[in-house]
Amino acid sequence: MGKMEEGDNMKNSMQLVCNNRLKSVLVQDKQSNPVKIVNVLKSEILYTLKNYMEITASDLFLNITVDEYGYYVLDIEARVRRLKTVGSFNEKYDE
Repeated sequence: MGKMEEGDNMKNSMQLVCNNRLKSVLVQDKQSNPVKIVNVLKSEILYTLKNYMEITASDLFLNITVDEYGYYVLDIEARVRRLKTVGSFNEKYDE
């Protein structure tokens, strides 16, 4: 292998290392932001759900993570004691 090919291989290797490091830093930065908003989201979701069911804050589990591609993943689990009886719902669906 010539010196020029070795230099190209080293350059490609360094670019790969730099790209991986940048991706890692960006994903870590995104992971720190959801911690700040989880409580606000939980409060808003709880407020909405209380209109339709009996639920408390301890019944609602919310988690935000970042996948390997940098996308936020929102996991919500709600344990509901009962649904509220409502005279009628306006059934509107956006399709």
